[in-house]
Amino acid sequence: MEKLKVLLILLLAAVLGLAVSLFLLALAYVPTTSPEDLFYRIIAEGFPSGLPFVIPLSALLFLSVVLASVVGVIYFLVLPEIKDYYSNDSAPVGRDASAMVMRTLRPDEKKVVGVIKVHGGNYIQKFITQEAGLSRLKTHRVVASLAERGIVRVEKRGNSNEVTLAEWFLEGMEK
Repeated sequence: MEKLKVLLILLLAAVLGLAVSLFLLALAYVPTTSPEDLFYRIIAEGFPSGLPFVIPLSALLFLSVVLASVVGVIYFLVLPEIKDYYSNDSAPVGRDASAMVMRTLRPDEKKVVGVIKVHGGNYIQKFITQEAGLSRLKTHRVVASLAERGIVRVEKRGNSNEVTLAEWFLEGMEK
C-alpha cells in the first residue's frame, strides 16, 4: 500500500506543478492583470488570446497523460491490492469457511473428507481408499487435489500417507 501512496502523491504533485506553471506562464503573457483576475478569466474564458496555441495544446496533452497514468495506477496497483485486502480481511473463518468449501467439493472429495472427519481429522490413505470405496489411484488424486487447495495436509507414514484435515477446516466442522 505504501508504493501506491507514493505514486498517487507523485501524480498529484505533477498535476499541481502543471497547473502552477500554466498559471505563471499565462501571468507572464498578460502582466497587466492581477493573478486572481487572470485565474478567473482562464476559468471562464479560457487562455488569453496572446498565448501561443502550442502551450494549451501541450497542457492538454500533459493532462491526458496524467489521467492515463492515474487510470493505470488504479487498474494495475489499486484494484489488486483492494482485492487482496478484502479477501484477507473478510475471509470466512470456522463454520462458514468449512460449509463454503464443502459446497464446492466434488462427490469423491466429499467422501474422502467425510471419512477423514469420522476418524477425528486424520486417517491413513490406504484405509480412506477402502472406506470411501474408491480406487487407490482415484484416492491419491482426490487427496492430492485437496492438499493442493489447503484442505488437507499429507505426511508420509511408512508405505502410506497420513492425511490430516486442515485445522481451520476441522474447527469449522466441529462448531
